[in-house]
Amino acid sequence: MGAAKTVFLTVLMIAGILLLALSFAASYTDEYLEERITEECEDEIGTIGEILGADEGQCQDARDLREQVSSIGRLIGIVGAGCIATAILMIALRRRRD
Repeated sequence: MGAAKTVFLTVLMIAGILLLALSFAASYTDEYLEERITEECEDEIGTIGEILGADEGQCQDARDLREQVSSIGRLIGIVGAGCIATAILMIALRRRRD
């Protein structure tokens, strides 16, 4: 049983680290999308194009995508931190018993 628990804790820790890395990647993607939206949609020409429909809804699609990436990134970060915290807590409890 000790080996199985060690493997589980290792997998849990690796999964948490990978999820946190994905969260940082989502954060970077969110910043990139925000920059592109600011450059292309929130200047005078972009605003006029958006009002007239010349952008074919691309600016709103980009805003929606940025919102989704941001919320998923936060969720992934919380789950990753929870995995790492759970693994650390289980390790601490195991050492306390020994």
